[in-house]
Amino acid sequence: MGIPDVLGFKLEDAVSLLKESGFTVSQVLTRPPQGNPQGTKRVVKLQPEGNESSPLVLTVACEERGKEVY
Repeated sequence: MGIPDVLGFKLEDAVSLLKESGFTVSQVLTRPPQGNPQGTKRVVKLQPEGNESSPLVLTVACEERGKEVY
């Protein structure tokens, strides 16, 4: 069984799914150079760290409402 693809998931949903699948999880929050991160936390990167018994590392960013990305 592989690692579930949780890119773009809300942080809480991603952690729940990964834990239900038997993985341990750690997280890193990215933030903008200025200001405070606000909005829904979403997974932007997922990487295994070390061997299979090591936790998966979720990189998380806050979704800004009303900001368009092109």
